Amino acid sequence: MNAATKDERYYKEAKQLYDNDIITRASDNDGYGWALPWNDQNSVRNACTNNPACIAASLLYARTNDSKYLDHAKKLYDYIVKRIMSADGKLEKMPLSYTQGTFIEAARLLYHHTQDPTYLKKTEYVMRQTLEAGWCTKNGLLRNEGTSADQSIFKAIFVPYAVNFILDTTVDRSMRILARDFLLYNAEALWKNNLDRNKWPRMFCSFYWGEIWSDANENEFKGSTGAHASGCSLIENVARMLKYCSI
Repeated sequence: MNAATKDERYYKEAKQLYDNDIITRASDNDGYGWALPWNDQNSVRNACTNNPACIAASLLYARTNDSKYLDHAKKLYDYIVKRIMSADGKLEKMPLSYTQGTFIEAARLLYHHTQDPTYLKKTEYVMRQTLEAGWCTKNGLLRNEGTSADQSIFKAIFVPYAVNFILDTTVDRSMRILARDFLLYNAEALWKNNLDRNKWPRMFCSFYWGEIWSDANENEFKGSTGAHASGCSLIENVARMLKYCSI
């Protein structure tokens, strides 16, 4: 919100939340490194908590130039790579688009802060695995990751970070093209095949962009906010990609 509106209230609130409520929960009490627990009741350390925290620390470093935030980002990244990520680039045993995407962005930001090519190579490797290994895709499209409110929004998180990756000219050109073509194919599939326009002006999409939503009661609208958000994220961010992409 701060980046979009330039309203400093949003930046101050974000910084306060990070400083007082988020990073204060990090510790190294499991003997494997410094990281955040999932929540106050569950001490498991996972990608869905530590990847976004790494991004937040990097963004705060970019804004403040305070080295403590860069130190936080590096420590969180190190824990993720050593304890959460597998050698084949999976974030968690069941990789999901949003945890893959948040790691890709975290590694990409750290490369720009440090110029350490290790981060750039890792973001490229994880992106390739996400798109080609079959964990997060089906028939060339981002797969149905579940029908709950949170599961159906996972793709909405992956897509903007994928576009950031594509627009980053320091990323290997062939990888940018691979990701670009993948998102274009997904956007075309969504637009042509997945949007149910039978109740225009209400349009809605299903959890998987290769199929049309089917309601048990065709007279009752049963959309998913998460699936809609994922569809909107795809169309909006592909438009951003097409506007600024140089490849």
